[in-house]
Amino acid sequence: MRRYLSTLHTKPERHKKQFAFLASSSITLFIFGVWSLATFGINSTNTKIVAESGSSQEASAQPETEVSPFESLRMNLSTSLEAFRENFGALKSGLKAVDLEAEYKEMRDGALDVYGE
Repeated sequence: MRRYLSTLHTKPERHKKQFAFLASSSITLFIFGVWSLATFGINSTNTKIVAESGSSQEASAQPETEVSPFESLRMNLSTSLEAFRENFGALKSGLKAVDLEAEYKEMRDGALDVYGE
């Protein structure tokens, strides 16, 4: 692989673009696979439980409802926006408590003392 990469600069432009496309596609596919496994997990609704007597039973302790990818995206976005609103509200209330004009005047006077000498 190192030899191929070291000679890639001598190849035609079409070959370089093809290599770049394949490399970026494989990395994107890998990232999408990890994301989908992390977001949706492995579907385990048909998992069988083997009892001590040796018989198998369907796992039905809690029925799971299947969530579509768009519904999951919508729920994640709404949760993120709600958290953003809460943080923005806390930031606004924190900034109201600070007297910015007095802070600015103090900083300005200090800067003039340093540079005025």
